[in-house]
Amino acid sequence: MNATITTQPYKSGKSLTIYVDSKNMVNELMITLIDAGFIVNYEPRYISDRYEGCFLYDDKNVIKICYKSKERTLESS
Repeated sequence: MNATITTQPYKSGKSLTIYVDSKNMVNELMITLIDAGFIVNYEPRYISDRYEGCFLYDDKNVIKICYKSKERTLESS
């Protein structure tokens, strides 16, 4: 598994965002973290161009697991 980890601003604090290679990996990591006792903020779903799920970390911060599709972009004519 390849993953890229970034921190980003979030509504009330910060987000630790983990980008993975596929939707299946998002789902697998979500299940793993649920089994470890993390509290789900929202289940995996499409948000803009990403498939992501989110966990609450504390009152201000979250952990997001994301997959961003690498579909081709429209070319200029």
